[in-house]
Amino acid sequence: MILVLSIVLLTTFAAICWNEGQRGEHKMLANGAGRVGLVMGGLWIAWPSLLRPINWLPPGIAVACVIALGVIAARPALALVAIPLVGTALFVTTIVRSFKP
Repeated sequence: MILVLSIVLLTTFAAICWNEGQRGEHKMLANGAGRVGLVMGGLWIAWPSLLRPINWLPPGIAVACVIALGVIAARPALALVAIPLVGTALFVTTIVRSFKP
């Protein structure tokens, strides 16, 4: 399903760029579809490794990283907020997990 979504988004990007070019009214839709399509393609490639549990990584952090990657793909300026937020969440969960017996 992720691959199909990626193909549809990248095809939408190519069709808009081919037919309309990079005019103002279609530029945002084309660029958004292209970025999210690339992220979904990368997620499809990495999916088998995401299914295996990583012992040192808290479970919610993997999901937070994927969400942050989608946010950064849609609005790159939010990388200044998303990356430190995920890093802080990783730090706090690691500290909390270290106190568990």
